[in-house]
Amino acid sequence: MLSAAKRLSGNLSSINGRELFARWNYWLQKFLSMMTYSVMATVMEMEEPLLSNVITSIIKGRLGKNHDIVGEYFQILSSSPRETVAGKEERDLLILRKKQIRGQLSKKEIHNHTKKYSWIGFGYNGPAWNEENILQRLSSLPSSLPEVQILTKKKNDAPVVLTNKQRDIETALHLNRQERRLVHSIRTLGFWKFERKFRNQQAHLLMEDFIEEIAKRNQLSKKQVYMIAPDEMEAALVRREVDPDILNERMKESVVVFTGATYKVLSGPAARPVVKAIKSSLHVDPKIKEIRGTTAFPGKAHGTVRRVDEAQDMKKMKTGDILVSTSTNPQIIPAMKKALAIVTDSGGITSHAAIVSRELEIPCVIGTKIATKVFKDGDRVEVDASKGIIKKL
Repeated sequence: MLSAAKRLSGNLSSINGRELFARWNYWLQKFLSMMTYSVMATVMEMEEPLLSNVITSIIKGRLGKNHDIVGEYFQILSSSPRETVAGKEERDLLILRKKQIRGQLSKKEIHNHTKKYSWIGFGYNGPAWNEENILQRLSSLPSSLPEVQILTKKKNDAPVVLTNKQRDIETALHLNRQERRLVHSIRTLGFWKFERKFRNQQAHLLMEDFIEEIAKRNQLSKKQVYMIAPDEMEAALVRREVDPDILNERMKESVVVFTGATYKVLSGPAARPVVKAIKSSLHVDPKIKEIRGTTAFPGKAHGTVRRVDEAQDMKKMKTGDILVSTSTNPQIIPAMKKALAIVTDSGGITSHAAIVSRELEIPCVIGTKIATKVFKDGDRVEVDASKGIIKKL
């Protein structure tokens, strides 16, 4: 998929529309093939955390009345000891920080680190990390060499520490062979879901040149190009037939309705009844003060709610706030690092929020379904992630 995306990067001005469409279509088939296999992890934990519920039930059954540690046990058992790309980037950043403290860090090393990992910050539509972002992240790390060395050792030792804890818990719970396989499955699914998302981000950044080329050939903005449906791409590239008014209407209000294997894009007046029905189905009683979800990482915290869904929301996030999000993504990791706790509407134990919160060791409750509707910016809340409970104070 990445090799196909590379053929859509660079200077594309001399490539005719038919060839450009063929390259895009080849990438699309590779992308769909990857998603066919990787979507399993998403579906199993999307609306209802199916696999998580099975494993949680097993833990509860073995612990008897000692339910206070169910969340902690589940978090440990479901975590993968394998290092993600994000984890590798953070270890490399610690190496740079040690050099910076010693006065040995060169501009070339900053440049190389940015070039290697810029796509992590890109998300779905950018911007990618630049050298200034990397310098800012370096400045957020401890300022003394001993502190950085302690942090580095902790990160290097983390896989072994986690594996030992998992072995001890599996033994204490007397998990049989089938139950251990279930636990191993959720670890693997979580890891590969995260890696798949990162591969997508790399492809998105590589294809920025392609998006800009479509925009240039059709006198469109990049935001308008994002509104072009897959079955409209041939007309846009080969015949340069695009209706900017329709794209503008989609930008304001639109929905995609799937019927079996087919879909239809509705916008403007046609979309409004569907949007209204969706909003109506999501109505939440304003009197609700307490909600529940699934423990992603245990712990307790009190703080002020900050709603953060996109990179542009991060400016309101302060250290010690409670981050509440529909679902987190790599673009908002800097905000996640400032949080005392993280709460999301969606996501199972294989979600981005679950995996990052474990790496950062920040209390996290996922899959609440209604957190963003119950809590608003400025609310004071108590998060008991060990029990999966969030209360408005």
